[in-house]
Amino acid sequence: MKKLTNFAAAILIGAVIIFSGLPGWTLEKGRIITPGDFFPDYSFPMTLTNPDVDYLGIPQKFFGLVKADSFSLKEIKAELIVLEYLNKYCFSCQLQAPVMNQVFTMVENDPQLKGRIKFLGIGAGNNQREVDSFRAEKKVLFPILPDPKFLAYEAIGDPGATPFTLFIRKTDSGQLVANTKVGLTKDPGKILKEINDSLKADVSALLKQYKDTSLQQAKVRKLHLRYNEDELLKKAQESMLSPKWKVLQVTKVVLSDAEEVYVGEIQEGMQKLHLFAKFASRAPTCDICHATHFIFAFNEKGIVVNFLPLQVTKMGNLSWNAQEIERMKQRLVGRSILQPVDFDSQVDTISSATMTAALIVDSVNKAKSLYEGLKSKGYIK
Repeated sequence: MKKLTNFAAAILIGAVIIFSGLPGWTLEKGRIITPGDFFPDYSFPMTLTNPDVDYLGIPQKFFGLVKADSFSLKEIKAELIVLEYLNKYCFSCQLQAPVMNQVFTMVENDPQLKGRIKFLGIGAGNNQREVDSFRAEKKVLFPILPDPKFLAYEAIGDPGATPFTLFIRKTDSGQLVANTKVGLTKDPGKILKEINDSLKADVSALLKQYKDTSLQQAKVRKLHLRYNEDELLKKAQESMLSPKWKVLQVTKVVLSDAEEVYVGEIQEGMQKLHLFAKFASRAPTCDICHATHFIFAFNEKGIVVNFLPLQVTKMGNLSWNAQEIERMKQRLVGRSILQPVDFDSQVDTISSATMTAALIVDSVNKAKSLYEGLKSKGYIK
């Protein structure tokens, strides 16, 4: 493996200075990973079977008798890692699975490539049961890791689409992204070409590469919602309405981490209390899906009291009907944001909107920090 040039090393030193104080290689908040970036220093929980560990070449403890609790990409024995983010319920991912199997077989049958290239899948928003069933149904030939809380997906900037494939070069300085591919590819030859091109890519040229902002721009378009500030304020107030109390006023506050929350003052009997509403927007988890926008309201105890959809879709990008909205409301109302409950596709799924439902539940599960921020500002005693 060639060593980095002095110029590339200087770029690396500058990057270390820019990101000093952060754990390992990280991305700026809100930016999607692109060629020339290093893959974040992320630890994946060890859920692999022994054959999968052997395939990836991950070192094991005590002469192979004990697996580590976690691993990172740097431990995979390969010159190039083909890392594909997918989702069991993504139509394009289902279509691409046999294509990736063909590419995997082509690599394994090529003596010039076998052993140098390793494949790994990440089930964005999928639990172990879901990735196991996807692998069995599609006869996937390479390992797939579960990512039920979207943590590995968000580590690369929440790209807003699957399949999302990264071609990652192993270098002395880290795991360098040589190329990325978004969406369905039906021709295995094109993916094989990406593999060969990534193997041949000049590391110093990659480090100097200008960051492609097209993914960032595409994500902004996907997240666009046609509500102005006044309209969102009215929607927040609507989410707080109940015959049990009177809403006196609603204002938007900004917490210390720049999160925005609507705070409502309510009159319940002789008491004045606070309700809180969070406007949540999530990029889609598939390449042909719409973004998800909704508001959830919770009380001073952190209990969810309402769910108000602004844009929630199902298969075919159709809007949810009233029954589907009511079902999700029943699943969320009464839950505590202080005690997250993992998404269960067998319980929480809304008809043909599994991915949207997963994003909604995940957003509510990640709201604990809102509670702490509101408490620090004195809205919660």
